Amino acid sequence: MDCRRKYEILSKIIEISSATSQINERLTQAAHFLCVNDLAPTVAFYLQQRRGRRLTLRIAADSAGSLQLPAPPYSHRLPSPDYPLCKPLTTLLPNPLDPELLNPDDLFMKQQPYGWSLPLADDSQAYGTMVLLGSTPFNIDNDTILFLLVICRQITIALRSSILKNRDRLKVRRLKFLHQIGAQLNAREDVQSVFSQLSDSALTLFSNSAAILNIFESEQFLPESIDQGFSDNEQRKLVLQASRHQASRAKFISKPLVIDQNNAQPSSTIYQNFFSQFCAHIILPLISQGRMVGTLEFFLTDKPRSRDLLPLEKEDLELLEILAVHLAATLERTRTQNQLSAANQTSILRTRQLTLSHQMKNALLAADTPDKIIRLTLGALVSDEGFTCSPALYLEFQEKDNSWHGLFYASAPGRAPNESEHQNESNHLDALTNRLLEASAQVPKQLQQEFKALKLVTFDTAPNRCRQAVNGKKPAMIPAEFVTVLHTKLRSLLPGKKVVVIPILSHEHPKGLILANADRISQEDLSYITLFTDAATLALDNTELYQRLQSSLASLNSAQLRLSQSEKLMALGEMATSIAHEIKNPLVSIAGFARRLHKKIPDQSREKTYSQIITKEIERLEEIVNNVLSFSRPQSNKFEPQDLNQLVAETAALFARELKKLEIDLEIQLTPDMAAVECDGNQMKQVLINLFNNSIQAISSKSTGNDHHISVRTSYYCDLKKQKEKALIEIEDNGKGIQEQFIHDIFNPFFTTKHDGTGLGLPICHRIILNHQGDIRIHNREGKGVMVSVSLPFNHKALAGPTALNILT
Repeated sequence: MDCRRKYEILSKIIEISSATSQINERLTQAAHFLCVNDLAPTVAFYLQQRRGRRLTLRIAADSAGSLQLPAPPYSHRLPSPDYPLCKPLTTLLPNPLDPELLNPDDLFMKQQPYGWSLPLADDSQAYGTMVLLGSTPFNIDNDTILFLLVICRQITIALRSSILKNRDRLKVRRLKFLHQIGAQLNAREDVQSVFSQLSDSALTLFSNSAAILNIFESEQFLPESIDQGFSDNEQRKLVLQASRHQASRAKFISKPLVIDQNNAQPSSTIYQNFFSQFCAHIILPLISQGRMVGTLEFFLTDKPRSRDLLPLEKEDLELLEILAVHLAATLERTRTQNQLSAANQTSILRTRQLTLSHQMKNALLAADTPDKIIRLTLGALVSDEGFTCSPALYLEFQEKDNSWHGLFYASAPGRAPNESEHQNESNHLDALTNRLLEASAQVPKQLQQEFKALKLVTFDTAPNRCRQAVNGKKPAMIPAEFVTVLHTKLRSLLPGKKVVVIPILSHEHPKGLILANADRISQEDLSYITLFTDAATLALDNTELYQRLQSSLASLNSAQLRLSQSEKLMALGEMATSIAHEIKNPLVSIAGFARRLHKKIPDQSREKTYSQIITKEIERLEEIVNNVLSFSRPQSNKFEPQDLNQLVAETAALFARELKKLEIDLEIQLTPDMAAVECDGNQMKQVLINLFNNSIQAISSKSTGNDHHISVRTSYYCDLKKQKEKALIEIEDNGKGIQEQFIHDIFNPFFTTKHDGTGLGLPICHRIILNHQGDIRIHNREGKGVMVSVSLPFNHKALAGPTALNILT
């Protein structure tokens, strides 16, 4: 080949290699041009791919058509450097091809050609070989070989230029990717949304892999994990196993960690199964301010494009490190924002709780009953304005059987405060009180009934944590299962995972217990709840003290009223006694002369009737004077064992004729063998006589009905207050009864509703019974009759005081 022709061929090759078209198109033109100019029957370009691990038939041109080459691109694993086709890659010298030598069948199908393999290489790297092939042997002289090496050099320049352009494009894509990630991270507050878009990237590293993002909130808890890109659950299971296997190791790395089949632990069965579907496990530590905030893990699928990435080049690792820095900074920023937001929310909550506590103090001061204080406390606990511990319940302690009974149940009220309630300060306290009371008022009836039936016998068998919380003096938060185990109904009444236990004490003794849901509060809230419940406990003590003071004041006023009444009655009695003494002496003289005149007047005369009237009226005056004197003078009692049955029978005998005349039936029921009672027999007979007289007069004044009867009974009576057995006498009639407005005055001296009464009968009976340390009770049925019951102790104690009077209407 002469120099002119070589010049023309080389000029054309330079023109082709310097063109702006794609490299494959330029290689095709070069191969075809070389075949046409008879440099060889067949020209092929074998290029190294996948980072030198594969040899690919990129372009082939056959002018004779005698060789059956595979259709390009045809790729195979790189043969041994000793093979003739590959030898120029290492020696950078042309190498002849001989069918006699062993060549891989898959490179040239089954036909073994003759030819030459020339290197496509520069001073830094070998890119492949240009192969001249033919079906028959052919030789090339040294000048031609040198000429071909110049052609190879020119084609190498084109290859290198194409590779550099591709790398520049890849760098641009990476920069765009980092810019896009940075913009998204700056625009968004959460890193999760950015993580979910990594698979949409044009970069092969992210588009052909599954990924897991682990966010470390704190060292005490498991990380929050987000995953994507898994084709099925089995693949996801393999990845999670590999991730957990490297979890402890990942916390101590500072650079990206790549685990593939070359550096995986051979003894790990996890990775033996893992590499059946994946070719690499990449772990990126997310470090911010020297602290591990999370890890980003990629799992490259076992596909050709993914395998081509391994081993990762420096540029790939740098890209991953920059991505890790961006994500770590965003996680740290997000964590800081969350902390600030949480601190702000906590500050708002604390302000709201303190405001409510202040308002509740005023509401508690205005509460006048313990029940209202407890309901206000429950309302504040469950309200969204307060501690959001909904629902809550109050158990009242019963000392008599040492048990706890359900009293109040509250849940968060559905009505929120409106602006008018906040603006009107004068009604704000009333509105708050009504709103909090609604929490325990708007409870479904069935739920309220179930809660009212709740009873806890004791906490002695409760779990230790529950028992300690109940016996403590401050609120405590414990798992719900330690409380709900006490009663099956508590599980439905207190849904949730945590319960706050609030003991309500009164003078260091248990008064009640509040149980409330604690899922939405923290340990820090307990100090504010303590301030609030201490105020409620103080309000309960103050209310109890106030009620005692009110009771004492009422008793004092009653005693003062009785004292004033006694003084008036004493003065009236002294005056009446003085008048009775002054009247008695002339009245005796008048009575004597009147009776003497009455005897001397003839029976048929009109004067006889007049004298009889005078005599009866004098007898009535004498009775009044005697009663007044009897009521005013001190009595000397003679207490001896008496048979009450005999006293009743003797008294009934005195009225037998009068009862028969008035057609009143007398029924006597006496308890046989009744024990003797220590009493003054005469005085007790006087009491019975007065009570018989009252019954007879009540029946006589009744204008309707013909069935008149009086019943007298004796029996045993047990006084539950004093836990002592007494004797009981009951006298019952079916008269007209006592009018309701007079019932409280019947034992007052000189009070009477009869036109001819003295008003001293029942007061005398009352005083006698009190001196006997007994009770007299009036059971009134207006329009139907009265039953008087008298109870007396069997043994009289000289030093004991009288008992109180009881009147039952």
